[in-house]
Amino acid sequence: MSQLHAIDVSPVPTRRPIRPTLTVVPSRYVARQFGFIVVLGVTLIVGLLAALMVNTALAKGTYVRGALVGESNILADRQEVLTHELDQLRAPAALATKALKLGMVPAQSPAFINLSAGTVVGVAQAAKSDKAFTVITAPTLGPVKGTKSAKTSAASKGTKTATKTTAKAGATSGATDKKD
Repeated sequence: MSQLHAIDVSPVPTRRPIRPTLTVVPSRYVARQFGFIVVLGVTLIVGLLAALMVNTALAKGTYVRGALVGESNILADRQEVLTHELDQLRAPAALATKALKLGMVPAQSPAFINLSAGTVVGVAQAAKSDKAFTVITAPTLGPVKGTKSAKTSAASKGTKTATKTTAKAGATSGATDKKD
């Protein structure tokens, strides 16, 4: 009884993993990559040149600004000098000197015209040429009451004190040339 059973040993089809097949890349793809690299290179070079041009323009602007600031300072100094000269020409002492050179003398009694009423206020008298102009050029400080001088009292107290300024008639007659 011995029967042998025949064992069927036939191979069972097994599934193999599917591998992608390798293929050779045609040359047209390489050409596309080369074009992309060229475009990137050109973009980089154009960007660097643009940055260089902007930087150069800013540097030039800085030099121009420096020159304009220097010119502005020179013009401001010139304006200050001209303003000082104009103030000297407008000073009362300078005007009195010019008036004397022109033969002008101070009025004895002034008269004014009231334009709205059309009347003359005051009585005008002829000026005499023997009187010169009196011009106060600078106020003088008088001593504070009860002290020797304003400087010594302020120094002795160690504080600032207010002083009363009085303008004395320190007459500046200027040139005494008179035209008759």
